[in-house]
Amino acid sequence: MLSGTNLRKQSSLGNIQSSQHGRQSMRQSKSEPSTTSQLSGVDAKAQRRCTTGSLKHTASLSRSTNSSGSHLKQEIWRPPGNCEIPDILGKAFLKPALMPSELATTLRAYNPSKNVSKRPWYPPSAHATIPTLEPVVRKNDFEARIRKALPKFAVASTDPRSLYQGFSEIGTGVNGSVVRATHRKRNNLQLAIKRCRLDPDREYRAAILRELRIMATGHQNLIRLREVSVWKNDVWMAMDLMRCSVFSVLCQRGIPEAYVVYITTETLKALAFLHDKGFLHRDVKCENLLLGWNGEVKLADFGLSARTNKRHRDRLGTSKWMAPEVIREQYYNERIDMWSLGITIIEMMDRVPPHYLIKDEEELFDVVLSEPSPTFTYSYPTMYMRGLVAWLLEEDPRTRPSARDVLYVSCSQQVSLPPHSFS
Repeated sequence: MLSGTNLRKQSSLGNIQSSQHGRQSMRQSKSEPSTTSQLSGVDAKAQRRCTTGSLKHTASLSRSTNSSGSHLKQEIWRPPGNCEIPDILGKAFLKPALMPSELATTLRAYNPSKNVSKRPWYPPSAHATIPTLEPVVRKNDFEARIRKALPKFAVASTDPRSLYQGFSEIGTGVNGSVVRATHRKRNNLQLAIKRCRLDPDREYRAAILRELRIMATGHQNLIRLREVSVWKNDVWMAMDLMRCSVFSVLCQRGIPEAYVVYITTETLKALAFLHDKGFLHRDVKCENLLLGWNGEVKLADFGLSARTNKRHRDRLGTSKWMAPEVIREQYYNERIDMWSLGITIIEMMDRVPPHYLIKDEEELFDVVLSEPSPTFTYSYPTMYMRGLVAWLLEEDPRTRPSARDVLYVSCSQQVSLPPHSFS
């Protein structure tokens, strides 16, 4: 019992001493200058908020760690307390400068309502009538140009199917397809009709007009134009129907040198006339040399023809028959047709053009520009034929002859072809 009472006395004495010690510490704190009083009011509030926020954050972390380990719930991090963020940037964001009054008065304010499509106009009353404009008469300008270019030809504006019958395809040209047809009103006359689709491209229409002008000349060694029809968006050109082309003959058999000389002479006459009229062909080859029923030779397909009074440097034509200046895209003239004629002579003798096995176009151009002029490979022509081809295939177009020069110098004998020669 004495021991219990002694313990109670000691505990009461300890409480009294601790309370006295607390009063003394409070007196000392009042007497000593505090560090918080030196801070400003805003900084002291911010510090107290930060400390309370940190205490709350630590308390929440302690509660989360004391919870059961199997169901841990991690809280989302938030900034500590409600402390204010100091203004670090200061006056970095300046106000935009005002526009001068003189400039502001001259500029118009953007009004987006003007860009909205307006409603159509309606009459103010039911009795008002809307004025009607006269219908616009659209004249076919291209048809008028054809009539002007071909004053001696009657240009029809009817459906060609009412004039011709029995259409069967023969081949294709540069500007369109070629079909065989029979005229209904001219004792079943057979014609070759080329159908060209009208294109809004200006150059394409000019090429059609050039082709019509050349065929309308009526030269004996040029394919002849018979009729022209313009129907809807197509131009129908009725021409003489030939028996076959030189290329179709080469697909079946070879051509003797005497016949090659004759075909070359007739082609030179056509080229000489064409060049004198101010045109160049740009696509001379065996496919465009046509043979008639009586052995006549005519040059056809003038879709790539051009005027000689203009400078040309376009790479047009068939790659194996192109002259070196065409491949280099230099300015050229009618002498490119003479180079193509030389390649055509080799084609007639060898039955294939030079560099026939080269299929890639760029590789072919490199070979033509780097190697000497081509010559015969699979045939054995005479010295006259070799000299003629070497003259036509001169690298320099200035030393290359014209069609008139070859006809003047040529001493070849005309060979008459019977109708069954190429059958």
